[in-house]
Amino acid sequence: MKLLIIKNFLSFNKDHNNRKSKLSLYLNNFSVFITVLSIIFIVLIISVNDGFKLVVNSSLINFNAKYKITNNYNQKLTDNDFDIISSDLKDKALISKLSSRKLIVKNRNFSEPVNIIAFSDYNSLVSKIEDSLVSGAMSNDKIIIGQILSERLNVDVGSQLIVIDVDSSSIKEVDMITVGGVFNTNIPDYDRYLVYGNRSLFRKFIDNDYDYFLTNYNIENNKTIKSQYNVNSIYDLNINLFNWLRSYDTPIKMLIIFILIICIFNILQNNFLYISSQRKNLYLLKTMGLSNLYIYLMIVLRSLFSLSISCLFGFTISYFILIIESNMNFIKLPKYVYFTNILPVSIDYSLIFYIFPLMSILLFIISIFFYFNFINRYEF
Repeated sequence: MKLLIIKNFLSFNKDHNNRKSKLSLYLNNFSVFITVLSIIFIVLIISVNDGFKLVVNSSLINFNAKYKITNNYNQKLTDNDFDIISSDLKDKALISKLSSRKLIVKNRNFSEPVNIIAFSDYNSLVSKIEDSLVSGAMSNDKIIIGQILSERLNVDVGSQLIVIDVDSSSIKEVDMITVGGVFNTNIPDYDRYLVYGNRSLFRKFIDNDYDYFLTNYNIENNKTIKSQYNVNSIYDLNINLFNWLRSYDTPIKMLIIFILIICIFNILQNNFLYISSQRKNLYLLKTMGLSNLYIYLMIVLRSLFSLSISCLFGFTISYFILIIESNMNFIKLPKYVYFTNILPVSIDYSLIFYIFPLMSILLFIISIFFYFNFINRYEF
């Protein structure tokens, strides 16, 4: 008799002739539905937020490198510096020697200020510029320019540009260079102002030394190099951008916690409503020696079951949506606003092992409040 009553408490099969039982059934189904939607929303917002971070991070690293090395005293770097640094690393090919200079490029009708990046050999570039090319190809006898600059100057692969070095009073040097490729990074400052080319193309504008080295080799903890040179990571060089991205983390976490608490309250409220509708049987169980702890455990078990069903459907649907979007790219974005023209998603299946335990812990904590309220209300 006692076990039968407990089994009925834990069961979700209600007596449909009982109005309270039917209402409890509808409310329980509604709470499961709301929790499923909440989990879908949480997984999607985390995946999109992480996706944007990965896009920005990969774009910056691919077009630059993980680390930038400069002279500690704002002086030029030399081939001797290159030998010192590369000797401390495993592979000389991991370092690129670069010079930069602010110049003006001009076609027949338009001119634009640019920052030229001169490399020794495009085969030695650690930057993956070729992955961002939309037309043309990398070479040592032609320059590549950004897509915005290409559109503003109305030039394309094969066009010739006049490169001008201007000081405060007059034109110092002029040269003619051919465009060999056009790149698109979805980063406006890069696509408008950067021009890449071999050092030999800019021999009139730069000297034989270098402004900085780039490498993807992990030198963060290399005391020998850091003691002699100034080492900045890609995060140090773009700290405002990454701080902007991280600024969304705290509001998102607070929103997620708030949603999870509301879901748990909803599930527990409906299960306590069901238990209260069965309080006649509870009084009977109390006379048969059932303790309040068992009442609490019955409520928690029913709530955990509802939570498990919600998580099963919520995670399944959310990951299905993410997989479809990552393969089909249905959602389009303005590329120069979000650094990409498609909705970036990062599919992290480990979220299951964070969200479900967190919801379970919240359920146990919040259920204590409901339990004492229930006991006091019905004087068990």
